[in-house]
Amino acid sequence: MRRLTPVLAAAALLIGTLVATPANAAPKPASAGAAVDLYAAELSPDQVKLLNGFGLDHEDIRFSTSKEKGSVHVEAVMSAAQAAALNRQGLGLTVKKVGGKDARQRAKAAAPKVFRPYSGPGNIREELLNVAAANASIAKAVDIGKSVQGRPITAVRVTKDVNSLRPHKRPVVVYQAAQHAREWITPEMVRRLLHHYVDGYGKNAEITKLVDTTEMWFVPVVNVDGYDLTFQDGFRLWRKNVRDNDGDGQITGQDGIDLNRNFPYKWGYDNEGSSNLRTSQTYRGTAPGSEPETQAQMGLYKKVRPAYLVNYHSAAELLLHGVGWQTLTRSPDDAIHNALLGDIDHPAVPGYTPQLGAQLYTTNGDTDGQADNVYGALSITPEMATCESAARSDPDDEWEPGDCGSGFEFPDDETLIQKEFQKNIPFALSVAKSAKTPDEPVSAVGRTAPDFETDGFTTSYGTSQEVASVIRRSLRHKELRYRINGGRERSADLREWRGGERFGDENDTYYAEYRGKIRQRPGDKVEVWFTGWKGWKRVESKHFTYTVRDQQKADVLVIADEDYTGVNPTYPPGTNKPRYAQQYADLVKSAKHKPLIWDIDKDGVPHDLGVLKHFDAVVWYLGDNRLTQDAADDPIKTYLGDQPDSQVADRAKDLLLSVRSYLNEGGKLLHTGETTGYYGPVSRLNGGGIYYGLKGHPERPCVVTSNFRDDCELLSDDFFQYYLGAYDRQRVGAPTAFTGTGSPYGGVTSKLAGPASNPLNEAGGFQVTSTVLPKADFPQFNSWKAGDYTGAAAPTEPVEGQWYVAGPHQDGLYRRLTRTIDLSTVTAAQAPALQAQLSYSTETGFDNIIVEAHTAGTEDWTTLPDKNGRSTTTVPEQCEQGYLLDMHPFLGHYLTRGNPCGNTGSSGSWNAITGNSNGWVPVAYDLSAYAGKKVEVSISYVSDPGSGGTGLFIDDTRLTMSGGQPDAEGFETGLGAWTVQGAPTGSPGNGAEFTRSQAQIDSVSAVATRDTVLLGFGIEQAADQRVLMIRALRHLID
Repeated sequence: MRRLTPVLAAAALLIGTLVATPANAAPKPASAGAAVDLYAAELSPDQVKLLNGFGLDHEDIRFSTSKEKGSVHVEAVMSAAQAAALNRQGLGLTVKKVGGKDARQRAKAAAPKVFRPYSGPGNIREELLNVAAANASIAKAVDIGKSVQGRPITAVRVTKDVNSLRPHKRPVVVYQAAQHAREWITPEMVRRLLHHYVDGYGKNAEITKLVDTTEMWFVPVVNVDGYDLTFQDGFRLWRKNVRDNDGDGQITGQDGIDLNRNFPYKWGYDNEGSSNLRTSQTYRGTAPGSEPETQAQMGLYKKVRPAYLVNYHSAAELLLHGVGWQTLTRSPDDAIHNALLGDIDHPAVPGYTPQLGAQLYTTNGDTDGQADNVYGALSITPEMATCESAARSDPDDEWEPGDCGSGFEFPDDETLIQKEFQKNIPFALSVAKSAKTPDEPVSAVGRTAPDFETDGFTTSYGTSQEVASVIRRSLRHKELRYRINGGRERSADLREWRGGERFGDENDTYYAEYRGKIRQRPGDKVEVWFTGWKGWKRVESKHFTYTVRDQQKADVLVIADEDYTGVNPTYPPGTNKPRYAQQYADLVKSAKHKPLIWDIDKDGVPHDLGVLKHFDAVVWYLGDNRLTQDAADDPIKTYLGDQPDSQVADRAKDLLLSVRSYLNEGGKLLHTGETTGYYGPVSRLNGGGIYYGLKGHPERPCVVTSNFRDDCELLSDDFFQYYLGAYDRQRVGAPTAFTGTGSPYGGVTSKLAGPASNPLNEAGGFQVTSTVLPKADFPQFNSWKAGDYTGAAAPTEPVEGQWYVAGPHQDGLYRRLTRTIDLSTVTAAQAPALQAQLSYSTETGFDNIIVEAHTAGTEDWTTLPDKNGRSTTTVPEQCEQGYLLDMHPFLGHYLTRGNPCGNTGSSGSWNAITGNSNGWVPVAYDLSAYAGKKVEVSISYVSDPGSGGTGLFIDDTRLTMSGGQPDAEGFETGLGAWTVQGAPTGSPGNGAEFTRSQAQIDSVSAVATRDTVLLGFGIEQAADQRVLMIRALRHLID
């Protein structure tokens, strides 16, 4: 979901190169500046997208309203090197100060009174040793390993007869904290919980029983080096361990490894769930399990085999569980977690939200995945309170949310710390109570785990149907039961499903998915349920009933996803069937296959087992459907105002997940449509996705009040990235033709126009996933370019030829692309004009594109209006405040200071283009006023000190006259008559100039993988439809 663009990746890699360092090295903290600090900026949606793709942890980024129109206020924890790399892309990040102090100064000004380091006299490790010594009959201090700097990682084992009882003789629970150094509230949670048990033993009957019957391990600080480092000057917000990655003998932003991304399970699965860049806060290290702290944890888990692991983190107020490496992926043991943790309305910890791990963000190489799937634990990650929520909890105390730096800086206040701890006690105790019977958890919110979670459906095909249910493993004599047409009860054996090509065989220690088969005929009505024995009692699942349709020997299912009952677009009254379904069915026939049509509007979402699995391939087309939406879905309410195209109906999410499950079990897919992979404008702000409802209540419309990532349920773009090979999508516009470039479309060409009902005007261009995640490193995502467009281009690729002039945004720029045009023999009647094609995205009103002109050798500077009407004479936003003219005094030729600011200046007038072109657009500038002279013209990009968009890209420049075209320059072999000039005198200078470049991102019309073909247009919009279908199905199933 988060993307690292090639430009940012290169910038990040330039920060340093990895050098091994001995495990016992003890490098010193850097001497100057905070290694990690809190940075803030006002960012446009495009800039937020860049930030989201830079490898920061999700929790490191906070959003709020901005005083700048169209922007959001962003605060992010990062190193100075990361901030510098982002600022080279124009983000304008500066260190946030609270009360005039940055994180380093705040830490120095208020030495902690409650929070303490791990090492040294009177600190946490010494306390652990003392607790064990004072409670020797039930507590024992154990060093589970050593840190990268050789410090002991100390745990306390608590159980009755601790010194004589062998490990794992009783059910085990592990409570651990501070994998991430800066999360100071978490060691306090585990340390205080340890005291709660040992101090209550013999006094509190509940506590005494738990200690007598359960083995508990308390590890308050896993990352002992990093945690101690956060108490040193300049390191309060340090996250990782202290591995000296570059071996320079000091700890800087280039160093450290994220201990919650270093485990072997799914290590390095992609670069979104962890990072391969050592400057990233989620850097996974050079190898799985490379860190001694990771090895210490794995050694503990292997030795004691915990029934439950509670891994405390901060700061987000969540209760995370289940699959973290892939979004929206339920697993069998979630039945336990749902009972133990509750839901958003009744959570096990008040104010926390229970959810799947990947709903926060995807992770790989994380603790929970390793503990659950290698050691059989049930892992839960509570994300404890933020500084802001703690400060807000008591309106009468001294703490205010505005006093917080980052969310990780929990107030150093005994009352607030104890309050947060007490809020967590019932859940912590419920885990220990559940250890004896992990699949029958003792829930703090009174829930019970069901025996069955049945995967029901209403429609089936074929003569044999596979049915499935998640079932408690401990049930005996598990069976499938069914009736056909109300007849006698029948039974069939069940087998455990071992998962598909990518997912399904994980997080299944206590529950598993079981499947059985039913023989059937078309027209049958089948009632299904599952049974088992629990002790001496027979138990059964809920029943479901499906009807068997005649498959008519079809091998290809055509999914008509036209959404004619929806609102985007709104169809003519009386529309009651899909427009293109029969056309697609006929194309399938032409490919020598037999089709069957499934109409989403009429039939609902096809079930992966009940429907999709019966077919060799699926053709999923959109037709005129832009987004699957009902009236309540659009627009969504946000603090930036109403946002269109930002929420879909549940059926869109359900269909995507059903198709994903089908592919996971060997299915084949052709997906085609003009808006395939389109996730709307807010995808730039939310990390890459589209909403399908309010957080915790997806049945309610999304409303964004504080955070574009967290306030609503997100259907991420991961399916397109990792299954269909489309890492990103750009709007190409209205291409005129398709050209095949690789399998299955090599040698194919077809004109593109579209039917009158749906002309092709927002075709999708895809960045191929394997160009970002190379096949050699990520073979599971192998994908390739299968086709390209002609006649149009994506906003960031040349519109004509292979080269253009690129100018990505930075703040405070005055870039110029300049040439002199000799019109000394030209008359005004010949209508000389400069033409070009521009692609731009600017901060509307604040950043502007101007075409400057003056007679060579004179100072009669002015700006020219676009003959096509894209320019305006409106002065820049906040021009009256004077800061723009202070930064760029040369603009005084076209603007006059004052309130209001004037749109004429010392020699000319103001004409500018601002906003977003949404692709390539033609511009033209009349030069007849300079007939008989030489004129110097500059295409210029002028930005203010604040945020911006993508920038300005220039191609296909031409000098035209009524009698012809004297010259043209598309930059294929050089800049020609154009030159890149620096900023005019008085401006601060440009951090980067315009550059001649090839496409920064190649946006293609077709992407293929072994199992899928994806098109950025509808086949119905192509002239040669038959060959496109034949080639696709030949690749997929022939």
